[in-house]
Amino acid sequence: MTSTIVIGVMARTGSAVAVALSGTAALPRFVARREIELVPAGLDAQPYHAAAGMDVADAGELIAQVEAAAERAAAAGLRTLAGTPGSDVRAVAVVVKPVSVPDHLAGILRSHAWMHAAEGVLYREAVLAAAAGCGWAARAVEQSALPDAEHAIDALGRAAGRPWRRLEKDAARAAIAVLDCGRQV
Repeated sequence: MTSTIVIGVMARTGSAVAVALSGTAALPRFVARREIELVPAGLDAQPYHAAAGMDVADAGELIAQVEAAAERAAAAGLRTLAGTPGSDVRAVAVVVKPVSVPDHLAGILRSHAWMHAAEGVLYREAVLAAAAGCGWAARAVEQSALPDAEHAIDALGRAAGRPWRRLEKDAARAAIAVLDCGRQV
């Protein structure tokens, strides 16, 4: 029997934590989890920081390489998690934070804070693009809109075992937020 799952993802610099759930938002069930390394050896996990001393064209090229590598790695990691026997992915929910960065690279590279913000956006967007590229619905869920679901999160943590950090909890909350979306009746 095939189980429909939603994968919740919490991305951070160079990696992501993904948690797959089935069931309903009211009664979610833990399926699997995975830590996904988004940057292969040889590429800098902080490309905006690495690009700070480069001319804009070279900086753009470096950042594009990291973006492409992160999207490929996210797709591979999500497919591996989705490969849990008897699972069919309905959606991937990625935790996002509202950020404002300049729309031009030179502006981002002028501010250390903007470099950090841009790197956060890069990895979240890479996971969303990877999910869409896999043919799954890709949903951005604002961190401030994550459901508390305290009892469900505690039960999921017991089922998952350690580690069950804030990263896994927020990934699970993102999955819960979209678990009932688009459900066939």
